[in-house]
Amino acid sequence: MRWMWIIPGLVMALAALCLIAVWGRRIRRPSKGEISLMATVKRVAAAGADRVPVTFVARGQEIALTVPEHLARQLFPGQRGVLTYSGSEFIYFVPREELFCDDGSEGLLQVS
Repeated sequence: MRWMWIIPGLVMALAALCLIAVWGRRIRRPSKGEISLMATVKRVAAAGADRVPVTFVARGQEIALTVPEHLARQLFPGQRGVLTYSGSEFIYFVPREELFCDDGSEGLLQVS
């Protein structure tokens, strides 16, 4: 009669261990090799193809990536923001909005 309690108990314990293992993997998920850096757009090549070569400067190094044309049209040299890429694959670029005036007399710019 004991086996009627032992077998279901072992199955439930095994299921609980599996759930804990899956939960632990989700929390410690690797970053998939994505790198996010503050970068400046240095050069945007002429549009016309599906993907446009764009050169970014981050930490003193030039990073050349190909960007989809619809996104490359929104970039201009000197623009700063957060660049995220993986290897040689462009993921996204989020421009940084300048909140403070350069001369300091205006204080905060009006943000709409």
